[in-house]
Amino acid sequence: MDQTTNRPIAQSDPASAFADLRGEVSLLRRAVEGLTAERQNAPDYTPTLTELSSRLARTEELLGKIAESPAMRLTPENMAVSIARASETARAGDRETLDKSGATLRASIASINGVVEHAWAADRQWKQLYWTGGGGLLMGALGTLSILHLIG
Repeated sequence: MDQTTNRPIAQSDPASAFADLRGEVSLLRRAVEGLTAERQNAPDYTPTLTELSSRLARTEELLGKIAESPAMRLTPENMAVSIARASETARAGDRETLDKSGATLRASIASINGVVEHAWAADRQWKQLYWTGGGGLLMGALGTLSILHLIG
């Protein structure tokens, strides 16, 4: 409101007071009509809000599915246990192969040891045979010499 409308009203001039009042009421009426017109010219947000609401509902549904998925329940501790189990399962075949290979290796070593021991025993027998033969030959030669010495 302007200062011209707020000027002091003279007591003696009722016509100018009513004119001033009429101007203020007219100004007030235009302001109220402007507010009403602005309200009527405002865009209708109902379709946009409906679409946003449906999108939010779909998002909430997807988030619910994600929250219920097993991956979301997986903690570092659970993952470590799962990895340990998976590695044990994967290594079970390798462990079995290593055990079989170890048993085969031990059997092969035992067989080789048996062959070596047999060879050593045969070598000892030959050495004993040579010593016995040499000793017998020496004893026979000495016996022959002593018989020849007695006869002779």
